[in-house]
Amino acid sequence: MYKIVICDDDKNYIQELEKVIKECNKSKRELEFIEFYSGEELLENLPMDSDVLFLDIQLNGMDGNETAVKVEKMGYQGLLIQCSGIFMPTPETIKISPYRYLLKQADKETTYKDINEIFDEMDRQKACFTIEASYKREKVIIRTVDIVYFTHHKKGSVLHLNKERQKEYSEASLITRYHFQELQEMLYPVGFVCPHSSYLINLRYVSAFNPKKEFIKLDGRMFSVARGKVEQFSIEFTRYINLKYKEKLK
Repeated sequence: MYKIVICDDDKNYIQELEKVIKECNKSKRELEFIEFYSGEELLENLPMDSDVLFLDIQLNGMDGNETAVKVEKMGYQGLLIQCSGIFMPTPETIKISPYRYLLKQADKETTYKDINEIFDEMDRQKACFTIEASYKREKVIIRTVDIVYFTHHKKGSVLHLNKERQKEYSEASLITRYHFQELQEMLYPVGFVCPHSSYLINLRYVSAFNPKKEFIKLDGRMFSVARGKVEQFSIEFTRYINLKYKEKLK
């Protein structure tokens, strides 16, 4: 799911922008649009977990530059895209670090190029998703790119990291409160699948897959694939490899 926030006092532009975003969504990502029509309304209701914020600079009331400064002070981590008919620098501008400026009068080719690059960056940030876990009763934040697989735990799930990162957590288990079903829903977009009921794996670390012998090689270790899951795992693995080369994920 990609949560896209648009804040603009021109409802027609919001509709046009949503149409362009949908047309650029060639990978069929699941999209959710959230609309606001003023900076004040945005600041009161901004979903902090949204992936991108398209913010008009020339808003009635609190303008987009002042709103952007306040959004950044709130600790917003999504992409900030400032939109304007004509970009007009103000004293507030130097306090803002948007990912991109989107000109409303730009030609179709330029706008499509910008939106596609914004999608690429959202995909990249999704790939750097993090999970909160506990280690020796202390909270830690772990990047999903460092997680090789999960196993079950009575309080949630156990994280198993790649060989390099695991050295930092060798004295106790890393445990997250999320159970498998929740993890599958959260992490499917970044390549986590369940080839067996006992573990949820990161396809990034699969170096070999033998469907006939029903095993995979995961970060140098052998894991079995449940007989009833071989066909579906093969589909998911192929899909991941195709996306990896198409989007040049590392």
